[in-house]
Amino acid sequence: MLPRSDQSQLLQRLRVGATGLVLVVFLIVLASALFRSAIDEPPIGEDVATVEGSANAALANLAASNPDEPLAELGISPGTAPGDNAASPEPR
Repeated sequence: MLPRSDQSQLLQRLRVGATGLVLVVFLIVLASALFRSAIDEPPIGEDVATVEGSANAALANLAASNPDEPLAELGISPGTAPGDNAASPEPR
């Protein structure tokens, strides 16, 4: 049999260990609940109907485009340079 001081020290160590273990399990459950609630929320900013509407409009534009112009299908118009849209000053 252990002396009285060793036995009380052993019980205190067991209590501290069990308390720490319970605290760690509680923190894991809390973090899991927070992440689950963050995943279940709807996305911020864009409405799902708006995204679906723009996707449907893009598909309709692709279907209506001329198959002879592959650059037009990509949204690129031939013959324009990137800086041609800016207004250039007229020479005097």
